[in-house]
Amino acid sequence: MSVCQDFDDIITEAEELIDKEEYELCYAIAALVLINCAKMAGTSDSSSGCLSDTIRYTQQLISKVCTAAKNHSEAAKYIYEKGLKDAANKAFDGWDDMAYDFLENLAVLADTDNIDKLYALLDAMHEKLSKKDFSSYHLESDAMVRLAAITSAFGESAADEFIATHLNFSGIRRMAVRNAIEKQDFRYAEKLCREILEKEHDMPSAYSRISEWRYLLFEIYDKAGETENKITAAKDLLFRFDTSYYAVLKQLLTEKGIWETEYPALRLQLGQILPLHMYMEILSREGEIELLLEKVREYPSSVFTYGKQLSEKYPAEIYLICLDVIRREVAEADNRIKYKKVCQSIKKLFEYGGLAEAESVIEELKEKYPRRPAMLDELNSISAKLAKKKK
Repeated sequence: MSVCQDFDDIITEAEELIDKEEYELCYAIAALVLINCAKMAGTSDSSSGCLSDTIRYTQQLISKVCTAAKNHSEAAKYIYEKGLKDAANKAFDGWDDMAYDFLENLAVLADTDNIDKLYALLDAMHEKLSKKDFSSYHLESDAMVRLAAITSAFGESAADEFIATHLNFSGIRRMAVRNAIEKQDFRYAEKLCREILEKEHDMPSAYSRISEWRYLLFEIYDKAGETENKITAAKDLLFRFDTSYYAVLKQLLTEKGIWETEYPALRLQLGQILPLHMYMEILSREGEIELLLEKVREYPSSVFTYGKQLSEKYPAEIYLICLDVIRREVAEADNRIKYKKVCQSIKKLFEYGGLAEAESVIEELKEKYPRRPAMLDELNSISAKLAKKKK
């Protein structure tokens, strides 16, 4: 969207005003762009994501200019007063998240003399939103703005008190965990995570998102240097289908000197728990050729994922499996896109070392399907390419 590009250019130029200490002008430009983005959000097609990107860049600039202006009283006063009015603009009706993000950026300028003005605006927004849909979805956003303002106006101790009484909000609990990690109060950080996990009771599923609190637990144990707990947390994440933790777990067990003894039982568990494609990926990584071949026999279509590795030891069998899959693909193919896919499979068979088999199946398919001109065209094309490679 060209308008978004124009806004992005404006934001880029406005950012240069911060170095010149022209904070009021920088803010005024950014706020105007944000308000217009809010207006566009309700009327324009933003499926490309460019509008969301522009909003994010603009919010980042507002955050940056507010932080820079904090120690410049006149500029801070202007931006804060103007910002409260801008946040109440009707353009944000229906786009409350944008307004709350705006206010959270602005809250860094709150002090003991002006914080009540922000509270009054938040109260008015809460009353308006509560009447509109009787929901409380906005309360966490409200709390995050208040926390930012309290931190700015009253300091860390007051912020910690606020956090302690608002742990029902995920964003604030997350901050509490971070604060506890920073203070090396690892037991409290762990407690905060486990309280949520006990309520969630999330079941392992390859199609569901793993709870962020499980990742935080691993981080806590990592920062605390607790190897046994790290191993347990890494296994938990792996068994919940985040296979990136396989390498982490292997390293931890290797460093402990027990990988070789633990591996067989772990592999057996993974075979029972993980979806097939994840399990086969690990077998491939570990060079478990015989076990991998067993799975390819059960699920022949996977041959074109692991055929190169397997053909080094079992070429004849892999070629036969490839040929069976190719013949099945052809039988089901009915358009050029599918014919191209068949030819890609033939190319892989060739690359695995099955030169004669690839040439033979091309001729076989030509004879069997003489009335498929599009397929014959693709077969002739792949045949010519393979002939060049053969030389």
